[in-house]
Amino acid sequence: MSMNKQTVATALAVALLGGCSQEITPEEPTGKPPAQESSFSIEGLAMEMLWCPAGTFWTGSPDSEVGRDFDEVLREVTLTSGFWLGKHEVTQAQWKMIMGNNPSHFKGPKLPVEKMSWEGANTFCSKLTKRERKAGRLPPGWAYQLPTEAQWEYACRAGAQTSWNFGDSPQAAPKHINFADNKSNLEGAQKEYDDGFEYTAPVGSFPANAWGFHEMHGNVFEWCSDWYGQYEPEATRDPSGPLTGTERIFRGGCWALPMVFSRSARRDKHLPILESGFLGLRLCLRPEQ
Repeated sequence: MSMNKQTVATALAVALLGGCSQEITPEEPTGKPPAQESSFSIEGLAMEMLWCPAGTFWTGSPDSEVGRDFDEVLREVTLTSGFWLGKHEVTQAQWKMIMGNNPSHFKGPKLPVEKMSWEGANTFCSKLTKRERKAGRLPPGWAYQLPTEAQWEYACRAGAQTSWNFGDSPQAAPKHINFADNKSNLEGAQKEYDDGFEYTAPVGSFPANAWGFHEMHGNVFEWCSDWYGQYEPEATRDPSGPLTGTERIFRGGCWALPMVFSRSARRDKHLPILESGFLGLRLCLRPEQ
């Protein structure tokens, strides 16, 4: 479905904000945060969604980036449509509200939900979409889904082109990332750092990026919708990954691995049946695919 910014803004303002008279008019230029009013909370879930405007940015990393992997090809990506993304990772309380269970290894209502497969994450999205459509809170053609890999990186960077959205300094990382630090007994733990958490942290524990998103780096990896595939360096529009594959993408790093795994450009993948205490999801609202 093709909808321009004004159409999307008007439709979602009415459907999602209960007929609020103030239209949502998100900022368009790349690198600028969404307008402050471009947010809404999903009724009954206390889940805040933030608007990401259409724009152009660079995915991947330069050869000079510390920890760079071979598949982080630099390329210019244009996202022609805006989308909504969860301010936080989906919590266990929110998951249980929709799914009726809690698969997580580390229990706590405000902790991110984890230990669900890619299919399980999509089931959560589908059930929420069905509920919200039945309640009349979604405009036609829009659905809750996992973000594409490009959408995820766009929101994570929030206009930054550094290793992390807060810069390039590892020394600053403990204030921004939940990773394997001196509280961890896992292999590769970076004992010279302390981020304050041994395992998962309650959502919102670390500062938001420039667009208002928390824990895009660390805490738990987040499933994306794409099959894993190699990038081509040519500029592209609205990429959504290969049509087929064997492994699905997840992004963002986690509490169980060193900080290098949480870089904005880092790409990780696994069989979609994987269920792990380091793997969760962040909700996206976008035109249905």
